[in-house]
Amino acid sequence: MTGKQMVDKQMTDVAIVGGGMAGASLALLLAHHCPGLKVTLLERQSIAIEAGELKLPSFDTRATAIAAGSLRIFDELGLWPELQKYAAPIRRVQVSDRGHSLGASLQAQREADASFAGMLGAVVENAALGPMLYRALAESAVDVWAPAEVVKVEMHLQGAHLEVQCDTQITKLDTRLLVVADGADSALCRQLGIATEKVDYQQHALVTTVGLQRDHGGVAYERFTDRGPMALLPLPKRDGVHRAALVWTCENGSEQELAGLPEAEFLQRLQNSFGWRAGRIVRAGKVHNYPLTLSLAREQVRRGVALVGNSAHFLHPVAGQGFNLTLRDCDTLARIVGREMAAKGANFAQSGPGELELMQHFWRERQQDQMLTIGFSDKVPSLFASRNLLVSGLRQLGLLGLALAPAARAAFARQAAGIAR
Repeated sequence: MTGKQMVDKQMTDVAIVGGGMAGASLALLLAHHCPGLKVTLLERQSIAIEAGELKLPSFDTRATAIAAGSLRIFDELGLWPELQKYAAPIRRVQVSDRGHSLGASLQAQREADASFAGMLGAVVENAALGPMLYRALAESAVDVWAPAEVVKVEMHLQGAHLEVQCDTQITKLDTRLLVVADGADSALCRQLGIATEKVDYQQHALVTTVGLQRDHGGVAYERFTDRGPMALLPLPKRDGVHRAALVWTCENGSEQELAGLPEAEFLQRLQNSFGWRAGRIVRAGKVHNYPLTLSLAREQVRRGVALVGNSAHFLHPVAGQGFNLTLRDCDTLARIVGREMAAKGANFAQSGPGELELMQHFWRERQQDQMLTIGFSDKVPSLFASRNLLVSGLRQLGLLGLALAPAARAAFARQAAGIAR
């Protein structure tokens, strides 16, 4: 992918460790907002785009719900025209609680004031999103190293000194800002001594693509059951089949049984749990399962260090907000560095993108959004899973309020669309 001749020692302004969705997006945002800044993206695995497929863990069989605010960020990067080819619009979100008739329906045109043809967002399969990001990187000034694994890191006043293994060669790389984007179980965080706080939800997510008998009409479903939340997200039609991405959370211990069911039995269990709001579910692809935890880094910034993506926060997928929160983080970081470069001009070379004041500014800008989004993703599953009659009554009042109160519904829709202010 890189075609790069490694040398013994190199320097860069920003080194991003981790080439998944967070790292690739941040690299593109820095290239856009910070022209002249040298950005190096380090990915542990080889990168090859063949027949439109990119083989990396974060670009797997899952799909990502991209909120309207995130679509605007991609549009500013010039990526929306291509992304649109692989995206299914979310025009409405229907929220329901199993066993109760109340629910809420969020309409994009009326409530979110979305600029993308009345869309609350769109759903894109990760297998399509990855190659698109890397095609854009290939046309940018970003220097991509792959395979490249950071085997040693040492911090100093001017940034970080990295020892990077590229195939069989060790390359030394000095950077003024080290961005950690290597996932929830971050090896780099362990090297830096950055601890994480974790909550085990005692749940797994079953993920697959399903076929629907009828067109989904751009409706995304959030369905809460006493076993855990379910999401059914619209996907583009393929080979004449109406498709949707399923995320079905289940209690630990039941994931293997459900994932291993014959297709007909799996579909029957799914239909019984989800109901008939989306019509008959007629097909299911291979089912994958993932353990669900909340993981939060105790520090997201230091002098010369910033954490983004799952390294900073790994959320429950209930509201599909993990990547959208990450993209807002990355966009803010790139804009802050860009403004600092423009304000200081030639003097920026002395301070650099990793100065402590700049990192603290980034953290202050992102703290409230992170607190609200993480709190919502953490509390909602347990609230809707509760069998307590009082809690059940309160959540029904909440859904009734959303159903009847336009202002509350509009605020909820704006937050879900990532355009709340």
